[in-house]
Amino acid sequence: MWRKRMQDLSRSVGKPHAPLFAPVLFGVSAQIESIAPDAMARDATRLRKNVGELRRALGLDAVHCIAPGEAEARAIGPVGSQVSPETVARDETIAASLGAVRQWRANSEPPVIVAALHGPAILLTKLRAAGSDASDEASLQHIGRGLAAIVRAFAETGVDVVQLHDEAPALEDAVEAWRGALGTVGNVARFHRVPALLALGGAKVDTWPAQAVPCPTHEQHRDAFARAHGRAWSAEPGAWTGLPGETAAERVVTTSTEVRADIEIGSLLAEVRRIRDDR
Repeated sequence: MWRKRMQDLSRSVGKPHAPLFAPVLFGVSAQIESIAPDAMARDATRLRKNVGELRRALGLDAVHCIAPGEAEARAIGPVGSQVSPETVARDETIAASLGAVRQWRANSEPPVIVAALHGPAILLTKLRAAGSDASDEASLQHIGRGLAAIVRAFAETGVDVVQLHDEAPALEDAVEAWRGALGTVGNVARFHRVPALLALGGAKVDTWPAQAVPCPTHEQHRDAFARAHGRAWSAEPGAWTGLPGETAAERVVTTSTEVRADIEIGSLLAEVRRIRDDR
């Protein structure tokens, strides 16, 4: 059911339904085995076991095989680096994430699998911090190709949803190149019938780019869009409200950033139960 619904979302079709509740829960699941989140993220089997066990404990339908971090920038490399699904999969964290996806897919009833990644503008900032002096246009073209390679690797391995967590570009001159990078990623995702969701930081977004499925916070855009969209909630579970029902405009409810890794699982479970009771 959910796989078909997410495929419909990738094409902005399908009937309204109660949204998939998919908060970005990744590092917190390392508490299951009392290991460091980074250690879990580099081990496919531990990743699958811990994230999967937290999903079962919370009664959710979705798992995140990766959360936004350093892996994307490492895998893409500096401007001019060769990028392909094969090269990006050499990164240890991405390789482990792909391995976990394969293990979930080998199950007769796999969960909805989500890959959450940093978007082009944040990766541009990381490139700059690493010393790159390439132009914004050249950098964002490289980032678009690199992110598309990562998305293709995840889509071909079996993820159902891709989430891009990003910021709007700081400079107006970079907006078109940023949209171009989103378009490169979105085209690859749509080809594989995987929706590319976009959550943006900041209090206000004037125009949501058409190249991805918008996931605004209520502060950014309270009303429904004319096209299928998602919704980004706070990453603090105490701020969560009741989940929308069957006639919801939102197809997915996620969080604007990853839920912090040190939140107590018991507290997280209590918040999930609360929002279900509030429906």
